Amino acid sequence: MMTLPDLANIGQIVGAVGVILSLFYVGYQIRQNTKAVRSSAAQIVHEHFAKWYQLVAADADLARITAGGLRDYSSLTEEERVRFISIFMAFLSYSQNAFLKWRQGALEPQLWLGWEQVMMNLFGAPGGKALWADRGYMFGAKFRDYIETDLMQRTPHPGAKPLGAFNIGQQTS
Repeated sequence: MMTLPDLANIGQIVGAVGVILSLFYVGYQIRQNTKAVRSSAAQIVHEHFAKWYQLVAADADLARITAGGLRDYSSLTEEERVRFISIFMAFLSYSQNAFLKWRQGALEPQLWLGWEQVMMNLFGAPGGKALWADRGYMFGAKFRDYIETDLMQRTPHPGAKPLGAFNIGQQTS
């Protein structure tokens, strides 16, 4: 026959097993939540960049200004400069958001790599560099440091063409 202390010991064992199982379940739920957060972050980043491309593509004048501004920022008229700054600042805001999500681990490195290449194309263009020199101070210190000491120091891909407009990479033979 079981004594009261024996039953208490069995109850403690059952309780401990229950706690362990619940910890495994919580761990599983956290992993599922992490996957959902990453998926959501990737979707948001892609939607932002797609929206930016659509804005440029939908307006022939803005596309011309953007390509011209990337070639030679100083050659833009005042009105063109306002439009170029506006569209490029949107791109920079989206880029900083993607950078922060990547640094937080919410954006997969493979996805970040693609957007990083787009950023390199635009920042590697003469007008991208000039605009950054004028407007880079408006962004967070970690993003500025990344752009200035890492991204802008890299050699562009040989086929790098900002928006497909002109080549900034090294010509291949």
